[in-house]
Amino acid sequence: MFFGGVSRAAEPIDYSSVSNLDQPRAHCIQRLATPASDTANPLSNHHLHISLRTALNKGCRIACAAVLVAWALACSDTLRGAGPSPALAETHADQLFEAVSTRFNQVELAPKYDAARVRLAQSALVPSRIFDDTVVWEARPSAALRLLYVNGTTAANGHYRLEPRPTLTPPARPGDTRHTIALELLSPSVYRWDTNVELGIGAISAEEVSVLLSTLFRAAEGRTEKELRDDYRAAFPRATIAFGHGFSIDSLRVTPSAAGATSVVVSGGFHPELMRPTYPALASYLDKYLGPAKYHFALADRSGMPLFDVAGRDRSMTIRYRVSKGQLVNLAGAPRPWPDSLVLTSDVSLKVKVFTVGFHQLVTGFVISNTGHDRSWTVIAQKEPGWDLPLLTERLLRAPLRRPFEGAGSMFRIGVRDSAGMQSVFVRRTRLDVQESAIMRFVGSLASHAVGDLNEKVEMEEDRFLHDGFAALQADTRVLGGRWRAEGEGAPAEKPGQK
Repeated sequence: MFFGGVSRAAEPIDYSSVSNLDQPRAHCIQRLATPASDTANPLSNHHLHISLRTALNKGCRIACAAVLVAWALACSDTLRGAGPSPALAETHADQLFEAVSTRFNQVELAPKYDAARVRLAQSALVPSRIFDDTVVWEARPSAALRLLYVNGTTAANGHYRLEPRPTLTPPARPGDTRHTIALELLSPSVYRWDTNVELGIGAISAEEVSVLLSTLFRAAEGRTEKELRDDYRAAFPRATIAFGHGFSIDSLRVTPSAAGATSVVVSGGFHPELMRPTYPALASYLDKYLGPAKYHFALADRSGMPLFDVAGRDRSMTIRYRVSKGQLVNLAGAPRPWPDSLVLTSDVSLKVKVFTVGFHQLVTGFVISNTGHDRSWTVIAQKEPGWDLPLLTERLLRAPLRRPFEGAGSMFRIGVRDSAGMQSVFVRRTRLDVQESAIMRFVGSLASHAVGDLNEKVEMEEDRFLHDGFAALQADTRVLGGRWRAEGEGAPAEKPGQK
């Protein structure tokens, strides 16, 4: 029960569907000369979804990657679940880490894609401006639907290149990405963004990814903090150093109970002073937005029983969960395995310019799919949260803020899909309705400020940080895989950390 969404059998990959587009680099906005009507009002650049993605997603993507990877390495046997044999486990883990490091290797944008990204970002709040823009869209299947397809792969110069295509083919190599972004006109002034991103991750199956996650969470059972720390430092020395340029596991508490369950509390921190010597621009950006950020995500079953908790503030993130006999169970009381249909409650607070903005009590459905060839977690939001916005917005009509939660609501899904004879893919899908309005323009103006801080140097350092970290993981895995094979054959093995 470690992957969520809607369970279904393996299906052929449909590349006419929709996919997700990354946010624009600030230097792209500076280079492109756009019509005055598109740029005259700074309140019109982004909608609420992008404002949260820009400031929080950039920081949390790196922070979560660093902290969760560090915790994943807490047991040297975690990666054994990546395949049915030591050799296949090493190969699958190697391809998985290669995929991520490749995706962030000196990213280049084709000029047309560069221009399209900027116009999309500038008009995300006011989709009517770009709905008929021939520069942006690759396809117009109907009068009410527009599509953009983007292909990502390693170019001849070894850099990662993103460029638009008229059609998309399945990822051929680890690290290949296929992006689609769809804009649909639902009614006057109401539009739907539907996005999807697929990242090729090699031959690892959806089931094996699920086993990896299960092994990660049960790694603490029967072990002490010292044993866990000694294990990952010995098995993953390169990755420990790479992700240690800014992030660390600050505390790790493992508490067995009389009921046979083990409570685990992991606290990780962002330390700008450790990142600044190597990634100075990224350190400053993350410190500006992660420093004052506060967030809390609480997962419970339908009866309200707490299951999993993530809380962050003051550059620190704390994760709480409990395991019993290799399964995730409720945080308190007699151990019971997680059901597949859960409730996620979220609170997020950000500081942008002089304003503190965010939301509280965002109650969403959280559905886990852990069978078949398509395993995922799906979040469905159909209930409007409480909004934390400046007093000056009180006079603005707030009805448009309810639009994303009406009907089928907003959706976010991440998962892994495998298909016979093809690359397995990591999939990220989102659906969000937008109603053009003054209140959305105000929130979008705050995102403009965050995007302005996200300059070319920050983006390049972020790419380098993630590339270097996962390349280090790949190198450590190769040494570890040699040890696994040698142990099975009774031959001497290279010691972890030995070059």
